[in-house]
Amino acid sequence: MVFSFLRRQFIEIIEWVDETRDTLIWKFPDEDREIKMGAQLTVRESQVALLVNEGKIADVYPPGRHELTTRNMPILSDLRGWKYGFESPFKVDVYFVSTREFQNLRWGTPQPVMVNDPELSLVPLRAFGTFGMRVQEAATFFRNFAGTDPVVTIEEFLEGGFRSLVVTHFSNALKRSGKSLAEINLQANQLGDVLLPLLQPEFERMGLLLTRFLVESVTLPEEIQKQLVEQDLELRKLRRKVGMSQEIGDMSRFLQFQAGQAMEKGEGAGLARAALEMGMGLQMAQQMQQSGPPQGKATPEERTQILQTIKELAELKAAGILSEEEFETKKKELLSRL
Repeated sequence: MVFSFLRRQFIEIIEWVDETRDTLIWKFPDEDREIKMGAQLTVRESQVALLVNEGKIADVYPPGRHELTTRNMPILSDLRGWKYGFESPFKVDVYFVSTREFQNLRWGTPQPVMVNDPELSLVPLRAFGTFGMRVQEAATFFRNFAGTDPVVTIEEFLEGGFRSLVVTHFSNALKRSGKSLAEINLQANQLGDVLLPLLQPEFERMGLLLTRFLVESVTLPEEIQKQLVEQDLELRKLRRKVGMSQEIGDMSRFLQFQAGQAMEKGEGAGLARAALEMGMGLQMAQQMQQSGPPQGKATPEERTQILQTIKELAELKAAGILSEEEFETKKKELLSRL
């Protein structure tokens, strides 16, 4: 009877059947019992098991069935001094770490992120979205984030400070990307793909793999939104005043005049620069037009000038000053000179 009681005190089977789908770390409940030498440890797919001796990670087990003997516990055997084998029960903590992918995890900036824009200096932005992650190196992750709780859910882990780390890394990656305010505003949907490789090294240092990162919304301050709308309206008005039916030379002079007026009045630098660049681009086109039809192929210098002009006209089209039709017409005319 005594020996039967003692046998029941030894742990012979160690496994974790995760039915929650939101548990990140789970400690096997040993209830102060010892593990029998030769006990069976079953690690399922999307799990990693760690033997922790007095708070220090000993052996790590991937998916599969493992027999806990001194031969299969080399690090623990060395820590315990079992150089010549050991057959008695032993005490050790067993932690399971989930390596499955956790998706649609929310993130957001509680405080505005300051972005350095070439035209508007520092601009505060708010952003939010979702990300996916999984544990890639269980031992590294456990060392960085293991607490005293026997069960840690993904939500507890995120609320414990990890979300703030995501936001911090997002802010740093956004600054390193060199994106201007206009690019961020226009490319918000693709911004996550740009930032993912910049964020990844920060997560790898914590034993994590960032599987996806989405920026769902970038919110600009109300006064900045108003300024962008006003600049867009001014550009549209400018285009209607000029009219593409006018001679190129007249348009060039008009745009340069408008740029000078905008600068004198202290208006938006973006509007003034767009008008000035458009005037310069059209002026070069006029000079080539006045030189008459080319004799034979264009010289290397002329080719360079033509291609540069096409590039500048493309930028004007992207800024909304030229329509697609107007750009294609002028491009066709310039390419015919090559």
